[in-house]
Amino acid sequence: MKQIKDLFARFKNLTPPNDALRRAVAEAVVSVVGVPLTRELVAISRGTAFLKCSSIAKSAIRARRAEILTEVARRVPSARDTVRDLR
Repeated sequence: MKQIKDLFARFKNLTPPNDALRRAVAEAVVSVVGVPLTRELVAISRGTAFLKCSSIAKSAIRARRAEILTEVARRVPSARDTVRDLR
């Protein structure tokens, strides 16, 4: 007979929903850099947040990447392990 903890073992390491992470990244970019960005313009794949914006905006974002990642981790604490880079 299986124990209940064995049935729920696969749910131990759940990550936050993709939509919540995309919204947190977009809001952090707007608050830190001031570049208007919506969650539809953010894609997250394998620990990297890909931003669809102009090259000028991307260079401003890249210059303040550490501040943005800190802000994302503050908004969604479990995102520290999920989003590690911005491109």
